[in-house]
Amino acid sequence: MRELWGRLGRLNQVSLVIVGVVFVGCGALVVVVAPAIGSIMVAVFVAVTAFCFWFFFRDEVRNNRLRAGGVRTEAVILSVEETGVTIQGNYPQARLRLLVQPETGESYEATTKCLMNRLEIPAYQPGGRIPVVVDPKHPTRVSVE
Repeated sequence: MRELWGRLGRLNQVSLVIVGVVFVGCGALVVVVAPAIGSIMVAVFVAVTAFCFWFFFRDEVRNNRLRAGGVRTEAVILSVEETGVTIQGNYPQARLRLLVQPETGESYEATTKCLMNRLEIPAYQPGGRIPVVVDPKHPTRVSVE
């Protein structure tokens, strides 16, 4: 999560902190004025916010964990597709279908999503070789290094 927080940039970080403070203040005010309705509104807002973070950042958080404890190897890019998600207007997310070639064992296909800088897109073309990290317990879980 720290890496994602760092990617946001200073202005976005400040904006999120301000929104959080305002939310807590308004939530406290509503709970004091109308405890039942305020508590329900706060619970719904927290649930929706948690779902949004999970939906948009789960792949990136899983990939960061995988990079920390996975096995490094190479893969050949079989296809690249846009997912339609872009972060900060400069980091599009792509779905990569890969042919993972571990040092031991046979090659196999795996699919992963990754954020890439727009300037790095030419490096991710079908037929290209890229370094990846593989989860030793679940080999089909792959992250671009």
